[in-house]
Amino acid sequence: QLASDALPNDMTLALAYLLALPQVLDANKCFEKQSPSALSLQLAAYYYSLQIYARLAPCFRDKCHPLYRADPKELIKMVTRHVTRFGWEAWPEDLVALTKQLQHYNERLLDFTQAQVLQGLQKGVDVQRFTADNQYKRETILGLAETLEENVYSIALSLAQRYSVSHWEVFMTHLEFLFTDSGLSTVEIENRAQSLHLFETLKTDPKAFHKHMVKYIYPTIGGFDHERLLYYFTLLESCGCADLGNYTIKPETHIRLLKKFKVVASGLNYKQLTDENRNPLEALEPVLSSQNVLSISKLVPKIPDKEGRMLSASSLYTVWLQKLFWDGDPHLLKQVPASPPEWLGAYDVCLKYFDRLRPGDLIAVVDAVTFSPKAVTKLSVEARKEMTVKAIKTVQHFIEKPRKRSSEEDIQEASDSKMTYVDALNHLEKSLAHLETLNHSFILSLKNSEQETLQKYSYLYDLSRSEKEKVHDQAVAMCLDGQPLSLIRQLLEVAVGPLDISPKAVVQSAVGSIISALSGGSADLGGLTDPLRVLEGVVAAVHASVDEGEELVSSEDLLEWLRPFCADDSWPVRPRIQVLQILGQSFHLTEEDGKLLVFFRTEAIVKATWPHRQVDVADTEDEEKRYSLFTELLETSHREAEFQHLALLLQAWPPMRREYSITENPWVRLATVMLTRCTTENKDALGKEVLKLCRSLYHTEQMLPAECVKELCSLLLHQALLLPSLKLLLESQDAGLHALALEHVTAVAQVNDSNCDPELLSLLLDAKLLVKCVSTPFYPRLVQHLLAGPQQGRWDAEELARHLRGAGHEAEAGSLLLAARGTHRALRTFSTALGAGQHWV
Repeated sequence: QLASDALPNDMTLALAYLLALPQVLDANKCFEKQSPSALSLQLAAYYYSLQIYARLAPCFRDKCHPLYRADPKELIKMVTRHVTRFGWEAWPEDLVALTKQLQHYNERLLDFTQAQVLQGLQKGVDVQRFTADNQYKRETILGLAETLEENVYSIALSLAQRYSVSHWEVFMTHLEFLFTDSGLSTVEIENRAQSLHLFETLKTDPKAFHKHMVKYIYPTIGGFDHERLLYYFTLLESCGCADLGNYTIKPETHIRLLKKFKVVASGLNYKQLTDENRNPLEALEPVLSSQNVLSISKLVPKIPDKEGRMLSASSLYTVWLQKLFWDGDPHLLKQVPASPPEWLGAYDVCLKYFDRLRPGDLIAVVDAVTFSPKAVTKLSVEARKEMTVKAIKTVQHFIEKPRKRSSEEDIQEASDSKMTYVDALNHLEKSLAHLETLNHSFILSLKNSEQETLQKYSYLYDLSRSEKEKVHDQAVAMCLDGQPLSLIRQLLEVAVGPLDISPKAVVQSAVGSIISALSGGSADLGGLTDPLRVLEGVVAAVHASVDEGEELVSSEDLLEWLRPFCADDSWPVRPRIQVLQILGQSFHLTEEDGKLLVFFRTEAIVKATWPHRQVDVADTEDEEKRYSLFTELLETSHREAEFQHLALLLQAWPPMRREYSITENPWVRLATVMLTRCTTENKDALGKEVLKLCRSLYHTEQMLPAECVKELCSLLLHQALLLPSLKLLLESQDAGLHALALEHVTAVAQVNDSNCDPELLSLLLDAKLLVKCVSTPFYPRLVQHLLAGPQQGRWDAEELARHLRGAGHEAEAGSLLLAARGTHRALRTFSTALGAGQHWV
């Protein structure tokens, strides 16, 4: 502690304290506390030099020994040289520990002085961290190698030598820098790498060199920089990396390709061409021209496609001929074709190259210029027919007089193409037949229709080329759009056949798509998102077809296709019920089908909530048995979900025709059980549920009669649920129920949220009960609700004021008018209200 305190002011005294320590190594506690500096590190080395010297040559006498007068630097050098001349085993054990400490502080001192040199370079090096952190030290040395300054690069090499960072890493880092951030041209990079003799070292580890080149250098090279790519692959080849990496194209092949492409296609994106995940023909298409297509066709057999198969010259001509036809060529066509004669002229130029195409590629070219969206939009049907006829003649000529092919071409054609010229001829003849159908009156009516949808059908049919799959998909799309089956039948009849597609098969596929969507699948429903709406359209189209006696699809067919979905209890109940309801609403089902429909509805609901109860047709064949089933299920129900499914069940059945007593009415029984089995916690929620239940029956065959509504309201009141009870009474059109509601309103002493809400106030106003509520606590709230934001035209304040005055409530009538006309509250006195009532009403 004394030494530490003295060190900043008197180094000699601090050293004296340290030399007085009984344990020599305890001095480290003092040295380690000091921030690294040349002085503190040199003092530590001096201390251990003194201790070692004193042990090797004891010098304690009465007077000061010359050892303590010697130059510290010379002493450190001498002791270090002496102890390092021999190995550790040459010294006593206690001396070994001291020599290790001397070596340690000598190395730290060297680190520090070199770090000072680094700091002098002004490269942002943290000197203290460089001294203490080996990882930072390594990264700093490699970072210094990323330079074009010779002195900095030399320092990096010397530091690497000093701190055991391999020269391979330094050279690789420098090479990466040359490629990525140096700003040098490829020739300059090549010259510098040679002058620094980088590759003699780098090629000693081909695997690591290949890894670094691929991971760090290749991504930085632009696809259009052929010169640098050529140098890159040359380095891989020359450094022994030819067989490393799982690549279809070897460096040697890259080198040959790049040398040729540099000359014939300088604008080529070579990296895109050789990207295993891209189509190489897409990379070639922009640079193809009549001047280079022959040269490039000789190179493409060395280039693999995405599947790993080598490209063919034929596939290249396939791409180029399409470009030639649509975009023209400065050497073969004077301008880009724009008129029918120019299109036919361009096609005649293309025909001259058809002998370079395999049959499958020939078809690809002809289809591209006759059946692509661009062709349908830009070319007339007559022009497309003429081009197809010319292609047929050309193929017939190839069949009659096959040209001689090299054995290499024969092998490639056999491996790459499964289509023969005979197949191509059949394809073209079908194309011509399809083009002939475009003049059919039905197709022309679609094309000339004012409806965009019908125009779209004409366009899609044109593109289909009467191919079975495309025609089928179009017919299904039309069916999903709800188009008449007669329209679909005509489309199938016009198409070049035999297609073996019937309207029935089309509707079945459409129904399958709807079922897939209902089941959570990803079926395409033609842009519509609600599969039930789509089904309604399909069912309506089938219904119309049946009514017209077309006998294309029957209701029995639809039921058969939909039955498995409706009977599958793994799907939610509601969509299955809705599907059956859609069928039942559209078709006059036979009695047996009707019973089956009711059975399916019942089974779907019962299985969802009462899986233990097996339902068969006998349980639902007549009203009495359905009522018996309802009673059985009602007696076992206690949960809200069960009550909801019982309501679904009653809605799914035909209305009960038999006359039941009020308390035996199934809806009343259901509401009674819901209310009597409820708990105080969910009482309000069940009141709302009963109200919702009754509202679901409005304007249906199952709407409750007034007596039943009265009974339900009595049940609600018995449970202290006044609010839903009043709403039920007021929503009825029955005057007796309105009178009953007024009785309950009059009996209320205090209005609060449990017996009044905006909906109830609206119902009271709708029922024209404002006048009769004047003497009740509801009246102020009714007026406030009326004036707060009345719906336009729903309630007339002046008319209501007249009713009030007619009933003898002149002050209330005047007050209502004053408030309605925005009179300030301070002016709404009793006398002004009376005056307003007499003046305005």
